Amino acid sequence: MACALGAKGFEDGVLAAVNHSGDSDSTGSITGNLLGAIHGVAAIPTRWLDALEARAIIDQIACDLHDALAGRPPTWPSTHGWWDRYPGW
Repeated sequence: MACALGAKGFEDGVLAAVNHSGDSDSTGSITGNLLGAIHGVAAIPTRWLDALEARAIIDQIACDLHDALAGRPPTWPSTHGWWDRYPGW
């Protein structure tokens, strides 16, 4: 929390969170989530996004989650793509 609150930006906060002794993967994840929610995906350095494995899948899941939580879940027949991506939905 301190890394997110004291950060000058996304990169500054996440780097501060992961560069300490202790459970740095967890603090980095929490800090990244908080700063991402505050500043949006545009705040994430492009070089980090370019190196992200399975980026297209992560983007799709994030967009679907946003739409579902924003009260815009898909309706039939557009749910077909959701059934393909999330068979248990």
